Amino acid sequence: MKKIDLVVGLQWGDEGKGKIVDLLISRNKYDVVMRGNGGNNAGHSISFNDKTFSVHSLPSGILQECINIIGPGCVVNPKAIVSELDNLGDYVSGELVISDRCPLILEKHIIEDKKLEDKKAHNSVGTTLKGIGPAYAALKNRTAVFAGDLLDIEKTLKRFDFLETEEKESLIIELTLYKKLIGKYIKNISPIVYDAKNILVEGAQATMLDNLYGTYPYVTSSNTIVSSLLTGTGLNYKYINKVYGVTKFYTTRVGNGPFITEMGEDTAKTVQKIGKEIGVSTGRIRRCGWIDLVQLKYAIGLNGITDLCMMKSDVMDDFEEIQLCNSYNEINTQNNIKYIPFDISKYKPNYVSFNGWHSDTFNKPLNSSPDELNTIFKYIEKELDVHLTFISTGPAREATVFVH
Repeated sequence: MKKIDLVVGLQWGDEGKGKIVDLLISRNKYDVVMRGNGGNNAGHSISFNDKTFSVHSLPSGILQECINIIGPGCVVNPKAIVSELDNLGDYVSGELVISDRCPLILEKHIIEDKKLEDKKAHNSVGTTLKGIGPAYAALKNRTAVFAGDLLDIEKTLKRFDFLETEEKESLIIELTLYKKLIGKYIKNISPIVYDAKNILVEGAQATMLDNLYGTYPYVTSSNTIVSSLLTGTGLNYKYINKVYGVTKFYTTRVGNGPFITEMGEDTAKTVQKIGKEIGVSTGRIRRCGWIDLVQLKYAIGLNGITDLCMMKSDVMDDFEEIQLCNSYNEINTQNNIKYIPFDISKYKPNYVSFNGWHSDTFNKPLNSSPDELNTIFKYIEKELDVHLTFISTGPAREATVFVH
């Protein structure tokens, strides 16, 4: 029987999903690894053979022997695909397939993205300026060019008879180039998916960046939760086996927007330095905050998480005190809530504090974890009502503990 596992981020991205995907592939030997949303605005880091690799559009299984599919829910920049493959070089072990239903990111989308952000000025969202939003907008406006369109450019151009001559000529040149770059990877994925027995779906970005359920308008341009990943891959929910939710032991986000548990400047700088909190896609310093259990419970519910993966607890090895947010107070009314409100900026966090453990847990097995840290793990499991399955204390595959 077919079996589908999914991996999603539970915060604002950068949780370490790429590592969990890489680890699961090495354990479970999936036939197919699929991406179902986003574009090259995502950034996943994978440590392998004492090297660290960054992937953006490519599925994180590209370094292992399996079929890697960029699903229809993704927008594709052909130049970015080729650049990533070139950067990975001989380390590419998996077969790459781009669904013929993937919308393309065109040069005009990148230009539109920058113009719109410039117009917003101080109200800008802080996008990656890679044309992701305009490419998705073109899909909704029924003016998208799909990967499959590259296989018959002459027919495709008939849909764009409304363009001015110069714009149409420019489009012909662009599509001809893109066919040369990625034409050999473009396929109808239905036969592949139908025959596969073990499939892993990798979500890009994360729950709080979902453009319907996240902190709008400071979100990404696609939906990011599990239900949207099924749409973005064309897979059937009845085959779902496990849904892995990935979170850090603290919280980070890149770009603008409300961040209720954001740390004070000095504490944040410490976490940024130890945790190397720099965006893979943007190179921007990540904002850092304490772990938010209200937000995580919301994300777990939206995604139907069966297994929790906790990353980077070792970053706080030397902290005197660990704070966990377990409820919110409305600033004006002092109304206490344990759910995500429509406007999170009107609320402040309530914290429960735990003693730090003051010992080195980096790359250490769980059975040697200090009692103080195990107490926090148990509290988190109880509050979130989900089992911790993986605990990661370092970037390498070997620095991940399987708990359940």
